[in-house]
Amino acid sequence: MKILLAYDGSEGAKRALEVVVELVREGDRVTVVGVAEGVPLYGYAGTLPSEAQQEERRRQVEEAQSALARPGLAATLVLQGGDPAAAILDEAEKQDAELIVLGTRGLSTTERWLVGSVSTRVLHHARCSVLVAR
Repeated sequence: MKILLAYDGSEGAKRALEVVVELVREGDRVTVVGVAEGVPLYGYAGTLPSEAQQEERRRQVEEAQSALARPGLAATLVLQGGDPAAAILDEAEKQDAELIVLGTRGLSTTERWLVGSVSTRVLHHARCSVLVAR
């Protein structure tokens, strides 16, 4: 199975990682994608992540890769920038993922209304199955 794990080091992402660790079997391929968002001024248009944000995301996805390290399992890392939902969906298409696994951040109703929920957007636009860990 081709699994895409969206990982940002948050508590929700750590729960998603735990789910993937339990799900994967020998021969499965896991892609760990981390998205350095940058600071949005008007939505996500034109945002660029800082060097520190990129390095932090790299460290986080390497943490996930270490948790997945075992014989017979291929785990690759992908770092993206920009809108997290769009980056996750784009990478799932590129990898021909059969399952996307991601966590929730526990946004308030107002935060979801203002910035939107990444997990909700991925769930509604993905072309494969999506598992949201809580």
